[in-house]
Amino acid sequence: MNEPLISIIMPVYNSADYLVQALNSCLNQSYPNIEIITVDDGSTDNSVNIIKEIMNQDPRIKLFFTSSNQGPAMARNIGLGQAKGEYITFLDSDDFIEKAKLAHQLNFMLKHNLIMSHGNYSFCDLEGKVIKSVTTSEKIDYHTLLKGNQFKIMTVLIRRDKIKNLLFPQIKHEDYAFFLDCLKKIEESTLYSNQPSSFVRIGKMSVSSNKFKSAIWTFNIYFKREKLGLVKSIYYFLHYAYNGFIKYKK
Repeated sequence: MNEPLISIIMPVYNSADYLVQALNSCLNQSYPNIEIITVDDGSTDNSVNIIKEIMNQDPRIKLFFTSSNQGPAMARNIGLGQAKGEYITFLDSDDFIEKAKLAHQLNFMLKHNLIMSHGNYSFCDLEGKVIKSVTTSEKIDYHTLLKGNQFKIMTVLIRRDKIKNLLFPQIKHEDYAFFLDCLKKIEESTLYSNQPSSFVRIGKMSVSSNKFKSAIWTFNIYFKREKLGLVKSIYYFLHYAYNGFIKYKK
């Protein structure tokens, strides 16, 4: 069987409480041919020491640093520059993935000769208990994604050679903008499994405030970055708002 290297890029910032679980969920994958590119973004807690301690036990972990705290986009871009894998995925340092996630996803992609795939996911509380699961579309292309960001970053696996010149922009919702760029180059992303295998930890933040800011950031991507014009920007924004309402209502 073809066993290409998978690079898991993990930005780290003050994640000491959850970092061990995130790293172990990668190291314990049933698919072993991985490298974990951790990029510390100026942590002031014990995150770096935790990474170094686990690195001493498993050389698949690599550690890099930003020059100062610059946010996840810069950390992920450093990770992209250091990654050696034929396939790329991402994991935030307070989230985690199911043990067979990468094996199932890669096998599905190789079987169907896919460039990009995504999966369903679950939200969990700070203790890791699942709150609810989210189902995504089977096929997602650029225009589908404009109507609402169905991706969570750790659910996506991409062939590196097809996105080698792409980077995360230094804006809010940088992951959304990045995946829009990906789908301009790649025809579509395919759902590899109906079972959630990625887990997103929800913090104790102001939900109403975040939704308002998120709406502004999303409209700016449509209007300023994608240059869709006012009418199309409003059209896609209304779809985004409706889909977001339906998703969080379930």
